[in-house]
Amino acid sequence: MKFLIIYLFLFTNLVFAEPIYHEKKYPKGNGPFPAVILLHSSGGFKSDYIMDYIGKDYLNEGFALYGPNFFERHGITSKTRKKTWTTFREPIEKELSEIVSIVKKDPKIDPKNVFAVGFSNGGYWATYLAGTKQVNAASSHYGVWTFKGGLNGYPVKYVNKDCNPLLVLHPKKDRVQKLEYVKSHISKSEKKCSAVKIHYYDEGGHAWESTKYQGGVGYNKKVWKDATKRTIDFFNENKK
Repeated sequence: MKFLIIYLFLFTNLVFAEPIYHEKKYPKGNGPFPAVILLHSSGGFKSDYIMDYIGKDYLNEGFALYGPNFFERHGITSKTRKKTWTTFREPIEKELSEIVSIVKKDPKIDPKNVFAVGFSNGGYWATYLAGTKQVNAASSHYGVWTFKGGLNGYPVKYVNKDCNPLLVLHPKKDRVQKLEYVKSHISKSEKKCSAVKIHYYDEGGHAWESTKYQGGVGYNKKVWKDATKRTIDFFNENKK
């Protein structure tokens, strides 16, 4: 029994010593390339959706893509998504910081130009990476700013007066992260750091790129593509 416990302890530590699952793609050319870390929503990491459907616009603009799955290791599902910001908040912080480190060590990547864009749940983590100055700049698309029961002041707590640039893009008609609840949090982040830029969309809703999420209620191609262009322009403006 004693040896079994020791084995399980060593095995567990060995497994968690590995970085969380992630995928990567590079644009055509030799590089080194600027990189975008794509942070998935509470729908979880779906390779074809994140790396192809959403990621292709960034790839076409010359950015390499990294897509980490920050749910899998902790057994988080859409139904248990709140655990992302409560039970597993600190482990995920460390795991995403490790992904940033891996990206910057990739010989095909320009380590001076690493960015992040997050969607819903991932928008929370994009705020973490910009607020803690781990990436050049980040963009939050219909991001999580509050939740029933509260998030203990996060992700605004990540934002300090000298934060790196953060672009907050949010739909006024969001039915999940409703503007009436999140606007005060978004405004607070802007007051804390002058590098926070905000744009609200009159059209579109949560998951504005998805024709399937809740029957496509938030889908709006024009808004989706505008948000992508604004994000890419923002990243280009913040290259070193």
